[in-house]
Amino acid sequence: MNIRESLESDKEGIRKVHQNAFSQAEGETASQLAIDLLEDRAALPFLSLVAEQDNEIIGNIIFSSASITGAEGVSAYILSPLAVLKFAQSKGLGTQLINQGLEVLKDRGGKIVLVYGDPNYYIRTGFKAGHKLKPPQKLSYPEEAWMAQELVGGILANTQGIVQCASSLNSPEQW
Repeated sequence: MNIRESLESDKEGIRKVHQNAFSQAEGETASQLAIDLLEDRAALPFLSLVAEQDNEIIGNIIFSSASITGAEGVSAYILSPLAVLKFAQSKGLGTQLINQGLEVLKDRGGKIVLVYGDPNYYIRTGFKAGHKLKPPQKLSYPEEAWMAQELVGGILANTQGIVQCASSLNSPEQW
């Protein structure tokens, strides 16, 4: 298995991973979000990683650029979406994609990564609730699902504001 940055030619494989990973309705939404983010200039700079096995894409993660009103100059990203083909789920691949993505973003000067998802899953890779960053939309799940991870020690304690995200992620149905 190999993890690498995605290429323009990977879009169809990325779409299929997201369609396969979730229920039909959720898979369509997630796959469209993934493709939209890859084409959204407001998401730049973004990081999209794919996991390959036998020349087939079996996982994908996208970190899109975000800004924080009130904390201009703090390089932030939102992790969304993340998907792994059903046959490869529960084997640590999602965690590998997250961890590799966090390392790349840290190397590129990223300071904060945010995610809106299952706390039981994302807490295992260092995300936590209880920060002072407001989401770009009203949340449909408990606030504990809006989590952050600092890539620079101590930055969350000194950063507050409203997160602004890429236009393709900034619709109420994504939140």
